[in-house]
Amino acid sequence: MAVGSARDKFPNDLLLVQFLRSAKRCAGQGPYIYDHFGFEKTLEELIADILRTRDLMRQQLPASAFSDRGIFDDKRPYVAVLTRSGYEFIVAFFATRVLGGAAMPFGSGILPEEAQHFVDNAESLCILAGKDCYEKAERIASLSGIPTGLKPVAIPISCNAEPVGAINITIDETLNMDPRGPGLVIFTSGTTGPPKGAVLPRICMVFQPDAPPNCQTVCFRPPHWLGGAISLVEPMLTGKKLHILKERAGVGRIWEVLRSHHITGTGFTPGILREMKEWLEAQSEDEQEEYIKAFRNISVIHCAGAMVSPSVLKFWKNRTGLPFNNVYGSTEVGGLATYKLLDGTERSDAIGAAFPGIEVKLTDGDHGEICVRSPFMLTHYIGDKEKSKAAFDAEGYFKTGDFAELKNGEFIFSGRANADYILFRHYRIPSVQVEVVLTALPYVTEACVLGVPDNEAKEICAAVVRLTPEQEQLQSRHSEQIINLARLRKDMNEALPKYMLPVLVKILGPGEEMPQTVSQKPIKSQIIKKYFGVDRSWSAEKSVRGVEYWGSMPAPVEADTKLWDWLGLQRADFKGEA
Repeated sequence: MAVGSARDKFPNDLLLVQFLRSAKRCAGQGPYIYDHFGFEKTLEELIADILRTRDLMRQQLPASAFSDRGIFDDKRPYVAVLTRSGYEFIVAFFATRVLGGAAMPFGSGILPEEAQHFVDNAESLCILAGKDCYEKAERIASLSGIPTGLKPVAIPISCNAEPVGAINITIDETLNMDPRGPGLVIFTSGTTGPPKGAVLPRICMVFQPDAPPNCQTVCFRPPHWLGGAISLVEPMLTGKKLHILKERAGVGRIWEVLRSHHITGTGFTPGILREMKEWLEAQSEDEQEEYIKAFRNISVIHCAGAMVSPSVLKFWKNRTGLPFNNVYGSTEVGGLATYKLLDGTERSDAIGAAFPGIEVKLTDGDHGEICVRSPFMLTHYIGDKEKSKAAFDAEGYFKTGDFAELKNGEFIFSGRANADYILFRHYRIPSVQVEVVLTALPYVTEACVLGVPDNEAKEICAAVVRLTPEQEQLQSRHSEQIINLARLRKDMNEALPKYMLPVLVKILGPGEEMPQTVSQKPIKSQIIKKYFGVDRSWSAEKSVRGVEYWGSMPAPVEADTKLWDWLGLQRADFKGEA
């Protein structure tokens, strides 16, 4: 069959219907995808590479892998994808969907043995590999423990097919794909345990409105994180020209793309917004104004992935005047659950109300675990029936593991079960609440609050803090202005009870960074080991350079104790008490 001929048909998958409609609407406009990895592609070239990659899979996989309609057998729909290029991922994603399968993207730095575990667990048919990843894909396939005859094979992703003359592909109305069937697999970050393959349904990402003419967006996140996959796929569905940055591109490159290409929309994480703020502040005043002018082409600042600090929120609101949309969601719920437009005066952990069509509840009415029911949420975890069943409540809501309170009809984020609650003696400390207060201090630009294991207290509240450049310069000239643990506790005690104040602190110096996942979430186990020297438990006898310690049980009889500093559990301050 000739590539791009009128005889080509795609299955009746709602996402493919939207993709074809958008591609036909925007065809003939020249380059559409600008991948800094080395590709500049039109939609006609994209369609040709999708068709060629589809045909390579049909040629190299056994006939038993396909149904009599030419799509993947329902029992083995998963296709691993290993690439460094965003364009190659887009090709692999759509080629897999055309065959009724679900792409399963890996990070390009994954070890072959790690990937082999995921490939075997999912019984993947093949590993679609980008031009710089083919040898690694072959190595992964060779390690597979799947029986001979069913072993996965490495297949190159097409990136140089001759463009189709016209986009004449139609939808086969007789080949209907279940919207709840597998559409994409994203592995969780692993900050709360071993990575799990969350299977998202085909309907995920579908109902996006068509973009107005001349819209452009930028992707700076890898596709094995859901935010990155959405940033690459969504523009193909809505009709936006797409600029794709290389892996680990610095924020300076993001600023240059914003200034040079009239970017009209994209999404951010709190970490990226903080780094962009600091980079901008290092430029001259004239350059800052030029960059901010370009940034204002973005109509709304969408921020997701964590809670933005008050200082970063205030900066962007003051400098741009743009609406700031604080979005809460997760991989398992399909990306989005709630949103809140922040005006810069509200608490930055406000996550608002549910998106239309999505239901959100708390387990204990006005507080408790956040539970979400959405048409876009995962259907199951690959190869784990027990965890899949345990992930949902009796009403079919996904249990996120995150906690919130409901105040005046809106949700306030409290933190994550276990990982974001510090179990300090009799107290349960929400680390997010401590982080909000800590990052609201005028001299703090970044902070991570975590529980460090302690034999006596179960866990003690620790903080890793980065000071603002202005504070660093100030204390380099005036020793009396140095920020230390005592100053932090004093300033924070105005907003928090004493039991919630950090008792360990590490203030980051130049060049020191916190270990993070690809989605810029702190890897708390690594932070504890790196900066506090803890493998099993904190030792007060062992001093750690650069770390200040207050004690595992700050006396709950301090003279300046205020109401509810110790939740009513403190001892009376009698002299001579045993």
